[in-house]
Amino acid sequence: YMALLKDCTKKKDLQQGTKLHADIIKRGLLEKNPYLATTLINMYAKCGVLAKAQQLHDEFDAKNVVSWNALIMGYAQHGQGHESFSCFERMLSEGFSPDAVTFTCILKACGNIQSAEKGIQIHYDVVCRGLLQKDIVLGTALVDMYCKCCALDKAQEVFEQLPVRDVVTWNALIGGYVQDGFSDEALKCFRKMLDEGVSPQAVTYICILKACGNAGFLEIGEDIDAKIRQQGLLQDIVLGTALVDMYCKCGALAKAQEVFEQLPRKDIVAWNALITG
Repeated sequence: YMALLKDCTKKKDLQQGTKLHADIIKRGLLEKNPYLATTLINMYAKCGVLAKAQQLHDEFDAKNVVSWNALIMGYAQHGQGHESFSCFERMLSEGFSPDAVTFTCILKACGNIQSAEKGIQIHYDVVCRGLLQKDIVLGTALVDMYCKCCALDKAQEVFEQLPVRDVVTWNALIGGYVQDGFSDEALKCFRKMLDEGVSPQAVTYICILKACGNAGFLEIGEDIDAKIRQQGLLQDIVLGTALVDMYCKCGALAKAQEVFEQLPRKDIVAWNALITG
């Protein structure tokens, strides 16, 4: 049942997950296995049925950090940052000690509600526990939280202090600069990332193309286009649309039309980019 529920969670197949839940209750398995209950809570939370996840969690006698994390992350992932933070505070009040996953979840919630004040409190707790030296995902979540709260100086400071940085960490910082309209800073980060030997992902290129379009950096955008083609990434519809949008914003409409025609499929967003251009 745990394996099947995890598969439902991955596919976000709520209908099948609900049937499994009914069968589990029928067989009286929930009372015997706390891990099964936690997996159910996680399935409902990831599928966005947060009231059901909350109900199960409240009825669950053997609460643990994993079950709390599932609920906190469920609220955070579905844009309900305040509810996520309420769960976190309840978790603490009931005597549970948060782990790196908990802090990663709650930092996402802080970013969602753009509460730098709460984020700074979490940051302090993370540092006191010495977790930043051990967990790159947590470090990335901290950078991302400060970026979403428009505290880019703080995001850069945290980024520089991380012992290890991967492409996701770089994406968080670059995306933060682009989001706040600092195209030059985003491009500086991108160049430094390449200098450090970190290979860009499609997400990286999407951010940089947005920076090029915002600032009118056509030549740099053309260089990125060449890199995308070399890596065979033009099959990605979101990346292809970002390329069309960049050329449109730089006034290179013939080039935008050419890229558009080469896309393997065209959705409404791609059409909108070209029409707007």
